[in-house]
Amino acid sequence: MNRLSFVLVSLLVACGGGGDGGGTITPTGPHHQYVVSKANVPTTATQVTQFGLDLGAPKTNKQDGQVDNALGTTLSTLSLMHINVQGGIDTAVNDGSIILLVDVQTESFDSSNAAGMKVSLGDNPTPAPCTNDADPLTCGQHLKGTGMFSIAANSPTDAALTGTITGGTFDGGPGDVTLQISLGEGDPITLALHGARAEVSGITDTGIATAKIGGAVSQSDINGQVIPAVAAQITPIITRDCPTPAAPDCMCVSGSTGATVLSLLDTDHDCTVTVTEIQNNSLIKSLLGPDVCIEDSCDKPDALSIGISATAVAATF
Repeated sequence: MNRLSFVLVSLLVACGGGGDGGGTITPTGPHHQYVVSKANVPTTATQVTQFGLDLGAPKTNKQDGQVDNALGTTLSTLSLMHINVQGGIDTAVNDGSIILLVDVQTESFDSSNAAGMKVSLGDNPTPAPCTNDADPLTCGQHLKGTGMFSIAANSPTDAALTGTITGGTFDGGPGDVTLQISLGEGDPITLALHGARAEVSGITDTGIATAKIGGAVSQSDINGQVIPAVAAQITPIITRDCPTPAAPDCMCVSGSTGATVLSLLDTDHDCTVTVTEIQNNSLIKSLLGPDVCIEDSCDKPDALSIGISATAVAATF
């Protein structure tokens, strides 16, 4: 199956951006550096809830006790369609296609009234991620806890997401977050998360056990960047599973992913799926419908929530 990776720089770039980064808190203490070694998107309904965070109610943006992760629901739906989302993520992280560098500033890992977290895009890993580029099993060499990196020239320069640490758990936000995803073999797509919050636990000098981050992606970014990338990824899957397309069933292998995709999205029955067909599909509209607000006191939801989970190991950059 073609690789579909959805890697989020989301433990990942936590930033103050246009918001207040969690209030007037100024982080204090030494800086601790990490590289993300595992990034997880929801592949089940249970994980949608596990990875999501409370981003706030529409119209008020005040936390309302509800977990927000609408885009996570879409990703879990793709998994049900036998599109290997998580496998693509694992590959991209292990082979260094995306390197996420995390900086945590705090006086203590157990308790702090002034902590911060910032993630940058990484470059120039030492050692090289793979000892044999043709063999994926040799990759991940830069994720052993001793890797050295530089910050990429195109890395965001936003302020750190700030908050407190209570009982060993960092609670930060709201603020803006730079998010990066990669679909298939294409270059990463950079998106902006708004109203983002982070929950990080198990922080030590050697790594981060669990980090969750959630935020809101604008509808324009979904339509202009995510959906076209999905369409590009779907095409080779259809070509693989329906090699000699012809009416009425496009000659697809029975029960294949290509057959499922065409049955759901190919509205004009020409054995292809276009960006417009994805954007206008009733199921997609339902899955990608706005559920949270970017602007304070908005009249109706204007963005799509997303939540992911990740772990990290010690690094130097």
